[in-house]
Amino acid sequence: MTGKVKLDSYRDAGILVSIDLVNELVVEEAGEAASRDAVAALKRILAVDANSVAALRPGHVRGFGELARELHRVFAALDRDDLDAAALRVNRLLSRHPAHPYLAKEAGRWRLHHHPADAPLLSMWSAICAEGLASMISADRASRLGICERVECGRAYVDLTRNASRRFCSLNCQNRVKVAAFRERASLGTRRERSGSI
Repeated sequence: MTGKVKLDSYRDAGILVSIDLVNELVVEEAGEAASRDAVAALKRILAVDANSVAALRPGHVRGFGELARELHRVFAALDRDDLDAAALRVNRLLSRHPAHPYLAKEAGRWRLHHHPADAPLLSMWSAICAEGLASMISADRASRLGICERVECGRAYVDLTRNASRRFCSLNCQNRVKVAAFRERASLGTRRERSGSI
């Protein structure tokens, strides 16, 4: 695939929401997150759809947490280049929460939805996320999804660079790894000088 990948916040909501669910509800979670904090996080994550934010209740937190953990397993499989395992997990999600594409008129525009019109909130977003990841896998773009290489981080990301070279979730993590590697090399050089091996 050549050229920079561009994502549309509406059309590609499944990919973007999957990443945010993993990062907010799995990676950032310290023990059991307070329900209030998880609801606030979910409101930020689902902000692409005002109806979802309005329908969100504290009772949804557990289900979205389970979805986030399953999505994390998909990202981990993709990060290991295990497309078969990732596809199997996505297919399981799709079988439990089938994507039923249909057109809905919103604000005078026809939009393609990837869930049944009357789907409950969690089932709807499970279908949207699974369909988004399935579309990346089927379009040979799975290598653009990954887990940050900074071991202490573990956040999911989508690589939108032209040459598909991204390995970190952020410039901050990339810089931390580079600084640590520089310090390690400097420390090794100092130890060699002291031992007289240079």
